[in-house]
Amino acid sequence: MSGEPWTDALEGELTFPRISARYNYWQENPPASILLWALAVGLGVWRPSRRAGADARSTLRSLFPTGRI
Repeated sequence: MSGEPWTDALEGELTFPRISARYNYWQENPPASILLWALAVGLGVWRPSRRAGADARSTLRSLFPTGRI
């Protein structure tokens, strides 16, 4: 969400405290893409489609049709 390309240099400098600080900043200042998404959904002009296979429980059940692992 920061707009930065994911590079080896970025990966090398990211730590849990830095990632946590980014999330805290984004809670106060959401990225534009999140704001536009929320506005579109809130105003009812766009409804996100449910992705196929988004239901993890049914996907897991289909792997074990007898119910036994």
